[in-house]
Amino acid sequence: MARKTSGALLPGLDLDPSADTPLATQLYDSLRYHISEGTLAAGVRMPSTRTLSTELGMSRTTVAGAYDQLKSEGYLTSEEKSGTFVADLLPEKLAWSTQLHYARPDDLRQLEPDLAARFDDNLPKQRERTSRTLPFNPGIPAVFEFPSQTWIRIMRPILSQLAPNGIARCPAEGSIELREEVSRYLSGSRGVTCSPEQVLIISGTRQALTLIMMALANQGDTGWVEDPGYPGISRVYDLFRVGTVPVPVDAHGLVVEEAIERAPHSKFAYVTPARQAPLGHTMSIRRRIELLNWAYASEAFILEDDYDGEYRFGGHPAPSLQSLDPEGRVFYFGTFSKTVLPSLGLGYLVVPTRYVDVFRNLLDAITRPPSLATQLTMAEFMASGLFEAHIRKMRTLYLSRQNALSAVLRKSMPDLLESKILNAGLHLIGYLPKGYDDAKVARRAKDLGLLPRPLSDYVHKERLPPGLLIGFSNIKEEAMARTVRVLRRAIEDCQPETGHAPASRSPTYARGGG
Repeated sequence: MARKTSGALLPGLDLDPSADTPLATQLYDSLRYHISEGTLAAGVRMPSTRTLSTELGMSRTTVAGAYDQLKSEGYLTSEEKSGTFVADLLPEKLAWSTQLHYARPDDLRQLEPDLAARFDDNLPKQRERTSRTLPFNPGIPAVFEFPSQTWIRIMRPILSQLAPNGIARCPAEGSIELREEVSRYLSGSRGVTCSPEQVLIISGTRQALTLIMMALANQGDTGWVEDPGYPGISRVYDLFRVGTVPVPVDAHGLVVEEAIERAPHSKFAYVTPARQAPLGHTMSIRRRIELLNWAYASEAFILEDDYDGEYRFGGHPAPSLQSLDPEGRVFYFGTFSKTVLPSLGLGYLVVPTRYVDVFRNLLDAITRPPSLATQLTMAEFMASGLFEAHIRKMRTLYLSRQNALSAVLRKSMPDLLESKILNAGLHLIGYLPKGYDDAKVARRAKDLGLLPRPLSDYVHKERLPPGLLIGFSNIKEEAMARTVRVLRRAIEDCQPETGHAPASRSPTYARGGG
């Protein structure tokens, strides 16, 4: 394709040096937006890092970091002695299936009104929630700490090898190279017992859940969900006409006794035992055994989401449910979105041996795997030891950032927020005073350039004090004090008319033992 030039100055870059969001993040977000929207068209030559840094008044290192990040994600390409260009094919088109996409014609409501309502309720909200990388977003890792140059160095020869024939085909279940590495990694880090044949390479949690429902769910089935818990599971249940049964959690995880009392014959149980989402508890061994015994007696299936399992800051992780399951009732899944990059769209699903052929055939029939080049790059990244080294580095960084943010919150607003440190993951929980509307506070914070998540987003039926999930992974320690001041303003702007009492205490649990 003929190369064009953007000119020296890129138009429309939305950068604010006074904002709390680092300029590197702002530049990355703005460039990616304009590329995705087509403002920067395929094949356009980008300004050199020197030129752009001069005209934007920022360091060349900052610009180079944004360029490297976009190259590693496939939005930009480099040609020796020619420069940097917008990629001809963007990741959105190359990655084939980052989720199972459903058509939404204008007359969808005429096809089936209740189905239309389910799509309208779920999909736009998800897109809006993940639209920007802002401080305090609990779902975004420190993307600028990722070794982009190393990733590019690994990917370059892989692309060269794939390019000559241009038709290299990846099996529906994913490349054997990556499946072998995932099997090895899960065995060593999680105690998961699986062969590479049991590993399916997918795009993420939603696709894992969708595949399981497509293969196993029947109309009228029911499924347990943690309450509070991941809201996406009930949406998937709903799409497949599976009834949602909210089950309370306590300090030992999902209260299995209560779940059996509410719905003993449920077909599915979705759990996050390594680190309960969002409260951060680890499911006790006793509860794990209770859950497995119920699944065996009921011929039910356990959906084990390894949520934030890599980032544990103390002690040894408990064995996965899958490692305790000799009967093959557990489906185990996770993603690389927080350990590598969210935009890669890579995850894994470990299926019991007897279901391997069923799921391979299902994948082959309905979708295509993520980009083969991305899979092979990830496999080499893991095989070389760089993946685990990166996790160790980030675990240290995130622990430091968690401690720093907690200290700033305690110092800056002890009257407005009770912060609770968790022993794993990328967020802490801040409990608001009684009477506050946490969703309203979150909306006001977003208006001010922050993206904490309201605890109420995760609640099904249980009553919890108002609170915020405050991500610490994507904000540098030196920016925390001024960013917390902005958060305080958001909270003060949402003060109930009657005033407020002292901060709510984090919930205590009287029921159930571990």
